[in-house]
Amino acid sequence: MYDTEEEQIEAIKKWWNTYGNLVIGVLLAGLIAYFGWTFYQNSVQSKQEAASAVYSNLLDLAQDPESTFDERGALISTLKSEYSGTTYAVYAALQAAKDAVKQDNLDAAETELDWAIERADDSLKPVIQVRKARVQFANDQLDNALSTLDSIDVEGFEVAVNELRGDILSVQGQADAARSAYQTAFDASQEQGMDSRYLKMKLDDLASAAEEDNA
Repeated sequence: MYDTEEEQIEAIKKWWNTYGNLVIGVLLAGLIAYFGWTFYQNSVQSKQEAASAVYSNLLDLAQDPESTFDERGALISTLKSEYSGTTYAVYAALQAAKDAVKQDNLDAAETELDWAIERADDSLKPVIQVRKARVQFANDQLDNALSTLDSIDVEGFEVAVNELRGDILSVQGQADAARSAYQTAFDASQEQGMDSRYLKMKLDDLASAAEEDNA
C-alpha cells in the first residue's frame, strides 16, 4: 500500500518505464496477428470465390457439346496455375484427364491424374486413384494398374477396387485370383445394397470358362 497519492503515481510511472514498451509490443503484436489473420482469411475466401467462378465456366463448357478441347483447356490451365491450392484445380485436372481419354491420349490422362492425386484431400484421393488404375488398364499397363490399386485405402471402395483388380487379373490369365477379387467385390456390393448383377455375371463367366477348360 502507498501512504500518499504521489507515491502511488510515482510507482505507476516506474512500472510503466520498466514494462511499458513490453505492453505496447504485446498489444501491437496482437493487433498485427489479428489483422493479418483477417486479411489472410479474406484473401483465401476471395481466391475460392474466383476459382469457383472459373470452374463454373468450365462446367458449362464441359456440358456444351459444341465446346472444344482448347476452350476447356484454357480454363483448366488457369485453375491449375492461378488456383492450384484449391479443390477446383483438382477438379480441373480431372476434367483434363477425361478430355485426354476422349482424345485417346492415355499417357496425358495419367499425368493429369497424378497431378490431382498429389493435391487431393484424403476423401477424394481414392476416387482419383481408381480412375488412374482404369487408365493404366486401358493403356495395357497391367502391373502398374495393380500397383495403383494396392496403394488405395480401400475402405468404402472395396467394390470398385476389387472389381477392377478382377478385370486386370482375368486379362492376365490369373483366373483363380480374378475370381477371388470378383467374389470380394460381390460380397461387398451385397453388404452395401448395391446392384451386383454385373459382378455375378463376371463370376459366372469365369466358372463357365473353368468348366470348359476341364471338359
